Amino acid sequence: MKYKVGNEMANEDVYEVCEVYYENGEPNSFIKDKNPYNQDSVEDIRRAHEKVASAFEKPVLLWDEIKLNEIE
Repeated sequence: MKYKVGNEMANEDVYEVCEVYYENGEPNSFIKDKNPYNQDSVEDIRRAHEKVASAFEKPVLLWDEIKLNEIE
């Protein structure tokens, strides 16, 4: 996920691995600022790590404060 942080005077692009939800094959929401490695067990951390690793095979999404769009 790519989004902007800051204010009118200074802002920057931030990239984050996020949990994204899809509806009819289109991304429609996501969870921002959630650490996927905060889990209840070591096995859950391993599963989370596998999901994070697989995220690098998926398209980067841009949040423009209105909707999620794939970055080409």
